[in-house]
Amino acid sequence: MPGTPTPPEKDLTGTHRGMPPAPRLSDSSTPTKQSSHDIFFAAVETTRMPMIVTDPNQPDNPIVFCNNAFSRMTGYQLDEIIGRNCRFLQGPETNCDAIDQVREAIRKREEVAVEVLNYRKNGSTFWNALFVSPVFGDNGDLLYFFGSQLDISRRKEAEDALHQAQKMEAVGKLTGGIAHDFNNLLQVVLGYVDMLEGRIDPSDRASRRAVEAIGTAANRGATLTQQLLAFARKQELRDRLLNLNTLITDFGAIIERNVADGVTIRRHFQDELWNCRVDPVQAEMALLNLLSNASDAMDGQGEVTIETENVVSTADQPLAPGLEPGEYIRLAVTDTGRGFDQSQIDRVFDPFFSTKEVGKGTGLGLSMVYGFVRQSGGGVLAENVEGQGARVAMFFPRARGIVEPEKLQTSETRGQGERILMVEDQEEIAQLGRAILEDLGYDVVHCPSASKAIDLLDHDSDFRLIFTDIVMPGGINGVELAKEVRRRMPAMPILLTTGYSDRALDAESAAFDLVRKPYRRAELAQRIRTLLEGPNGVV
Repeated sequence: MPGTPTPPEKDLTGTHRGMPPAPRLSDSSTPTKQSSHDIFFAAVETTRMPMIVTDPNQPDNPIVFCNNAFSRMTGYQLDEIIGRNCRFLQGPETNCDAIDQVREAIRKREEVAVEVLNYRKNGSTFWNALFVSPVFGDNGDLLYFFGSQLDISRRKEAEDALHQAQKMEAVGKLTGGIAHDFNNLLQVVLGYVDMLEGRIDPSDRASRRAVEAIGTAANRGATLTQQLLAFARKQELRDRLLNLNTLITDFGAIIERNVADGVTIRRHFQDELWNCRVDPVQAEMALLNLLSNASDAMDGQGEVTIETENVVSTADQPLAPGLEPGEYIRLAVTDTGRGFDQSQIDRVFDPFFSTKEVGKGTGLGLSMVYGFVRQSGGGVLAENVEGQGARVAMFFPRARGIVEPEKLQTSETRGQGERILMVEDQEEIAQLGRAILEDLGYDVVHCPSASKAIDLLDHDSDFRLIFTDIVMPGGINGVELAKEVRRRMPAMPILLTTGYSDRALDAESAAFDLVRKPYRRAELAQRIRTLLEGPNGVV
């Protein structure tokens, strides 16, 4: 409580104008440990709430009394507190507005309640809920200021976490909506790029270079869209039971190709690592993002350590913000770079936030990691490592079961005149899909909605495969259509497609095969051929 107050004007009754009622003391002697026989100060001394008394009649309004709770909260001993102004608890990040409010209240001899960031003796910070009240004598003279405090750091952390979650959710809704529409546009661009590539004369190099440039730009747009959807947790995850040690080992060649030549990759894997259930494609993309950031942080020279570990998160000590108690697999990437700036570490998962130079990053790498891991039921932690650099750790929930080997894909990609019912409400994508499938040798019938597709199937069910978008207007989505088709024709192959994700639809669509938008011609051809051949075909 800085400063000595200037006496305000008194009225004829001896009270201060505009001042609320305040306690009065008949004994104006300075409160000390020795005068603790006074029942009031005995109570103050024993209470768990930190309390102090300052004397505004002395220069600089010093502390003349404090209880043990105040000493414990601040880490200072009694002889380090008595005689000092309260400003010794302030530091570089102390909120000046709150201090100004306290100064003004002291000047006016009024009560004030503020929340201020204070510093302990060891340099750590804590949020202090401070209440200051003047104490007057029987004659109306100001004797002391009484200050009670409360460490509210836990509450402030919870509020900050809530505000951060609300902000991320709001931005996620925006980015998810944009990415959904953008995916449909990219589907058209990439689809026709694939068709043009097959029709351009090999000798026409200028046309081929132009088409390749369009395809490269569209692929970059598709990657950006996937990062947006990952952050917004609106991507369609196709998770499966896997072991992260095996995933990283199988992914090793790609990892080595995607880091700078001067970067050494070290692996510290826990033996008998627990299994988890995640989307392997998104897990690989998340790992590549972390490795890319680590490489950039070291300017392409240094060591990056990939480590896996079985860990347990508890309610009292969660391993990452928002992580529920339970068993997790920790996948961490640690570099030997410059580390995170402490003033920016809380923002590293925000979309479009980047510490890189302009033009050297989208600011979506870590936000994609954040969204993917949170959508997978886990958590993420970014921190600096003393003596090394920065570390980002992903925590995935443990899953029970046995990891199944992946099936090999068939090499046959072309159709043989099979009839396919394609259900798509976007006219441009419908035209593209029909063109691709007919070019691959299929007979295509198009319906613009799920309800019309059901009407068609009532009198014409001679199809070999149903290919339908998930998100469609009209009250019936693609998942509901697929379930109705399966009820009527259990053996009918069904392929879903979407560029968006809804958690309710994700759970229902898990029973069906899915190809993500924007899909490429070769990928679509392969998926359809595999479904048509069925379990007895070449797989």
